[in-house]
Amino acid sequence: MPDKGDIMKNCRRILSGVLVLLSFFVWTNPALCADAAAPTHKHLRILTGPVGGQWHTMGEPLASALSQIIPVSSRSGGGLTNIQAIDKKNADIAFTLACFLGAGQSGEAEYKSLKTDNVALLASVYPQVLYFLIRKDFAVKHNITSVGSLLDKKMPLRFATLKPGTASEFIVSMLLKYGYGTDYDKLRLQGWNIAFNNYSEMADDFTEGNLDCFAYTAGTTVPLIHAMENVTEVAILSVEQKTLKTLHDKFRTGTHTIQPGDYKGITTPVMTLGDYTTLIISKSLPDSLAYQIAESLWGNRGMVSKLVKDFDALSPKTAMPEGLETHPGAAKFWNELLQGKNKK
Repeated sequence: MPDKGDIMKNCRRILSGVLVLLSFFVWTNPALCADAAAPTHKHLRILTGPVGGQWHTMGEPLASALSQIIPVSSRSGGGLTNIQAIDKKNADIAFTLACFLGAGQSGEAEYKSLKTDNVALLASVYPQVLYFLIRKDFAVKHNITSVGSLLDKKMPLRFATLKPGTASEFIVSMLLKYGYGTDYDKLRLQGWNIAFNNYSEMADDFTEGNLDCFAYTAGTTVPLIHAMENVTEVAILSVEQKTLKTLHDKFRTGTHTIQPGDYKGITTPVMTLGDYTTLIISKSLPDSLAYQIAESLWGNRGMVSKLVKDFDALSPKTAMPEGLETHPGAAKFWNELLQGKNKK
């Protein structure tokens, strides 16, 4: 009969062998422990947009909704800088535009620094529209109906857009350079006075007659434009079809048509650049948490859309655009919704 010491030695050998086999099995099947290996997140950070814009307006209600899952804080940001913050793990969720992700994949040298190694899509939320606004009296006086006709005048102009690093400035700069072969420096040489400011100050300068034109991106329904129309007549310039195709081919942007009745000054359809407001998320967040976040977005869309009507456009049919990487946890939720497994 073996003594007690021999029994203990055999047990240790068996246990050691089991642990080796278990370690090998887990090592060869990393998906089984992906969430377990993910870092523990006790607090999430949302980055929005400049003060006065739609992204900024949605920040607090989104943070409040998501705080039912995990504590969340919200602060202002910008479409371009938000991607950089997510990639560097200085934020967890952020607003941006789909075209930024397209720019990072375009091969253009100036966008090679746009790193997205840690960036995944949480959801594509609603269409984003470029508004190239001009005082109607100025447009009529100089026979300006489109961005191309404005640039062809080669005349002095008081122009503004949002600050560099924002989605609006990025889109405007992209449009000028790749759509019309010009840039801020060239425009200054022909007499343009170019300013970078926030929404409210640009609107004030415009309605007070201190700006001729300003351009920025927003959703399909913009309260700021309606408010401006109560003070002065506003025209919205169209973007030429050739330009829209060039930008689509290079950056995967789209086209949006502003219809008569959308704004007081629109009497005929205005074709302009279209894109999508998206929410991006850090790949470091575990799948289970990303699933819960997507679920909360969907469940609280009614509450957020009371503040920003465009948020109501969130849909599982458009949440995962082709060509953009969606976080696996979020993709699981949107796919379940499409398949009718989640009725919330």
